[in-house]
Amino acid sequence: MPDDTEPDALWLCCETAKRTTFQHEEGMSAVSLEELLNESAIRLRIRPGCTLGRSADRRSLILETEDGRTVRLSDYVSHYDAAVERIAVGAPLSALRDLVASSGGEWNAIAFLEQLRVLCRTGFVEYPLVENGTQYALIVPQWASFVPSLAARTPPAEDRLQQFACLRRSGNAWLVESPLCGARLVLGDLIALDAPLVRRALASAGFLQDARAENDSRQEALKLWEFQDLLFHTHQRRGWHRDMLGAHFPFVGEIDPPPAERPSWPGERIALPRAAVDSGREAFASVLERRRTVRRFDDSRPISVQELGALLDRSARIRSARVVQIASPSGQSALFEITKRPYPSAGACHELEIYPVVARCADLARGVYHYDASHHSLVRISASDADVSRVVADAKRASGDEANPQIILAIAARFARVMWKYRSIGYGNILRNTGALYQTFYLAATELGLSACGIGTGDSALFARITGLNPHVEGTVGECIIGRPLRYDV
Repeated sequence: MPDDTEPDALWLCCETAKRTTFQHEEGMSAVSLEELLNESAIRLRIRPGCTLGRSADRRSLILETEDGRTVRLSDYVSHYDAAVERIAVGAPLSALRDLVASSGGEWNAIAFLEQLRVLCRTGFVEYPLVENGTQYALIVPQWASFVPSLAARTPPAEDRLQQFACLRRSGNAWLVESPLCGARLVLGDLIALDAPLVRRALASAGFLQDARAENDSRQEALKLWEFQDLLFHTHQRRGWHRDMLGAHFPFVGEIDPPPAERPSWPGERIALPRAAVDSGREAFASVLERRRTVRRFDDSRPISVQELGALLDRSARIRSARVVQIASPSGQSALFEITKRPYPSAGACHELEIYPVVARCADLARGVYHYDASHHSLVRISASDADVSRVVADAKRASGDEANPQIILAIAARFARVMWKYRSIGYGNILRNTGALYQTFYLAATELGLSACGIGTGDSALFARITGLNPHVEGTVGECIIGRPLRYDV
């Protein structure tokens, strides 16, 4: 167990690794760690920032991770000394085995290989590809089950990267990765892609599409997936990658956390009425039963500003605010502002801002507004009538040309509010929060005798042009049409 008394996720991973053999995705050959004994070009190395060595009491073989966690792997014997020292810089598995065997014999070498099997499944190892003293690439496992190997022959030039593979820049390195492959390759130079050793590693890991082979059994299931969807999906879940995932607060001490409340837009403030105190008495089950997605609205009776105020009061008004102290896994702390609102938000970030685009509303001029959730008011944003018409036409198209929108609630995200806290799942959390706000709009509108229609597409570039906002700082992630339904649609 780790030095602390509570078993953490990393320790559980180690315990699972002791009971589990390496297996690959369906359609890929299984590779055992022992097979690396025959691959001198593949080295095994501890990931940068991690150390492998003796515990303070010198009784245990422990792994210390870059974020300060400690995991006990096994009892320590002195015969491991030379191998543990070599694994810090990287060595072929056969060399590590031989170092232990020469010191403590075959049984100690077998025991050490078993500890390396557990270590590999924790994800804190990497595999340099080295030939004639030159490192061509680095294989970084993304799946716990991944063990690298080399294809028996160098693939022909016509074998290209498969359709879900991508090549991207990260710092000074190039990354080759795919949601279908159990590892990513790190290259110092793109020229290395043509190296026979690298092409053999790419082929073995599943990156190359064999131009002569028929589609494998996975292709039928993959036909419906687009590249960006599969990449996004696999990065939102554990088990398919080894990147940081979750609330890591990676920018504590570097970037100040964005405030919980957006700075007010300049301009005249229009106070909104609150929801009536005697409303909200209908049973929740009844509201759920009555909820419908309605795309046709009563043009003769546009929604009123009283109703718009009640809807926003019910669904998005800030109820309270406070400051909490957070601590990152690295031990740094910061103050983080949070608010309470009617809809839930991952990590209490509440990054979403509402911009009502009014086509027709009693007592409220046509135009674009920002909803100030703290003061429960609107501030009008300068926008031409042509821009309003473009937003309305875009929403109508997105509804299948059925809706004649009265008000469109454009939902924008202040991205840094979430990205400051989360890794890998930041944008996914924003979309989850948007879905929660959609449902809150639906239920609040139903209770108030109105109707909502969430739409799946919107023009973020148009929103950026109207508002003048940097779309990478604050941009739309959803839109919801609000209006009074025709009587026969209720």
